[in-house]
Amino acid sequence: MWYAPVALVAAFGAITAASVPLIPLVIFLFISDTLAALALLVLLLVQDGVLVGAALLFAGFTRRPRPWHFGLRATRLWPTVGWAALGFLMLLGIELGYIWLLDVEETNVEDIGGASTLAAFLVALAVIVVAPVAEELFFRGFFYRALRTKLRVWSAALIDGLVFGALHFQGLDSAVILPVIAAVGIGLCLVYERTGSLFAVIAIHAAFNTVATLGIAPLPAILVGLAMIAACVLVPRMAGPGPSPMPT
Repeated sequence: MWYAPVALVAAFGAITAASVPLIPLVIFLFISDTLAALALLVLLLVQDGVLVGAALLFAGFTRRPRPWHFGLRATRLWPTVGWAALGFLMLLGIELGYIWLLDVEETNVEDIGGASTLAAFLVALAVIVVAPVAEELFFRGFFYRALRTKLRVWSAALIDGLVFGALHFQGLDSAVILPVIAAVGIGLCLVYERTGSLFAVIAIHAAFNTVATLGIAPLPAILVGLAMIAACVLVPRMAGPGPSPMPT
């Protein structure tokens, strides 16, 4: 279990180091909407690439990592779809209830991409494709699974969710939405535990980000979101079956 927090610290140290040469990209945020969206995509690719690399590196300390270790495997289609749909609806209900109760408007999704079609698609690719794939591989496929080698389901899910929420902090203005993100992280752990499929939680994450992006770029969000969910159904058929990644 020790390699989960160590990998997290190492990953964010590497992200900080890798981001230094990319600081000039921040200038693009003030030039045009399209360049701002492109800068967001590039920065997210670097950040999430480091997370995936850290997951693969530290997972290799115990054994040679294989796709099914992270939940990248085929599972029974309809039970997996059912648990993913149930998880999404319940978590969406929690989020909407929280927003209604506290009159929250923050979504933690970058509010750029509305001025041009290209910018809108770049933002949709960043938040609906890149972020769900990389974050789920690290936080559920690696981090949660590492915690589960020593902890019970709810303890591991709670730690994973709290870390997941805390790392989405982008300033005091967005802090109010962090409890919802933590709750979503916990829920994703429970769906992952039940299905043993990383594709199920990637689909839920992508669906959440699709909903959050509708107000910024509705058509690109819908098109990219539907394509992403379709991929989460079709790609596992090509990945083939494998043992459950959950410890017995």
